[in-house]
Amino acid sequence: MPNYKFKCLKCGHEFQKLLPPAHEDQKCLECGHHETEKLLEAPGVHFKGEGFYKTDSRKKPDKKEEKTDKTPEKN
Repeated sequence: MPNYKFKCLKCGHEFQKLLPPAHEDQKCLECGHHETEKLLEAPGVHFKGEGFYKTDSRKKPDKKEEKTDKTPEKN
């Protein structure tokens, strides 16, 4: 379940809750006020390792193949 961050519109208290994506507005944990605002945060994703680009996952051609692919020059 995603972790959402909320801010109370009455007292300004900020709090976090683990909720399913389809959830209703939450009440403030400090004052109990029902009007809260969902705050936007950067997602908690951390990429590790290599191979995240299209060119990184391709197999590099052998040097022998590069030489044979060239057409011989005509005199």
